[in-house]
Amino acid sequence: CIPALIGAESSLVSLARMAHMAVAAGVTAGWCLRELWARGAARREAIAMVARGLEAAMPESLLAEAQVAVRHGREFPVSSGDTALVLIDMQNDFLSKDGRLGTNYSDARVAQLAATEAKVAQLLAAARAAGMTVAHSRSHRYGASIRRDLVYPSIDPTYDIVESCRPRPGEIVVDKWTFGAFASTDLERQLRRRGVKRILMAGILTNVCIMATAVQAVDRFFRVCLVEDCCGAFDPEWHCQAVNLINGPQTLNPNHHKSVGLYFGEVAKLADVETALAECSGG
Repeated sequence: CIPALIGAESSLVSLARMAHMAVAAGVTAGWCLRELWARGAARREAIAMVARGLEAAMPESLLAEAQVAVRHGREFPVSSGDTALVLIDMQNDFLSKDGRLGTNYSDARVAQLAATEAKVAQLLAAARAAGMTVAHSRSHRYGASIRRDLVYPSIDPTYDIVESCRPRPGEIVVDKWTFGAFASTDLERQLRRRGVKRILMAGILTNVCIMATAVQAVDRFFRVCLVEDCCGAFDPEWHCQAVNLINGPQTLNPNHHKSVGLYFGEVAKLADVETALAECSGG
């Protein structure tokens, strides 16, 4: 009996080793497949970005239904079919006295942000009338805190977008935990699906989420135009500094002048944007 038991135990050990090897092989094979997929995806994305860069360099990429007059005597092309209005974080938390940040606002800051909100609503109406794609971001990033509980299982009322800029059915809405609206959302995919190549940008805060989104947009070869009087910050000086940082590289060096809206953005006034949008096919 003893030899039989020893033989049975040896067989069990062998089976266990074989099973372990099979599991290890499966794990290794799975890792290899995931690695190959990731490398392939990265390669495909790199090829796509090269193609977008070549397309952006073509003179035809600046043809459009209308041209927005922007800083330094330049123009930014807009068309109802390939230009989107992207509104950043027009939420009660940031704009309302009852919001999580708003409870700390002075009366002067409340009035300042209310004026910004009114202009953003005016810009939104013009974009809708022109038949443009409209996208809204909502942020659950509060400094170093991520508040997913404000998004799931239901949208917290003060986290939501203010009534004057409330999204309509069919408009893009993304919830982000990064300062920029592209890095932690599918905004790029949704814009590309609708044929968007150029972006008019507005919202708050100019020196935080607006600036981060502008940089992330041009990294993806979306041309950017900031509507400066439709943006706001806690401090007017911060707003001005951010606008200059976005527009400075674009206009300082003559070599960058042809890269319209790509380094890191053009800057326009609401009135000039409204004039151009009225010429678009949907207007």
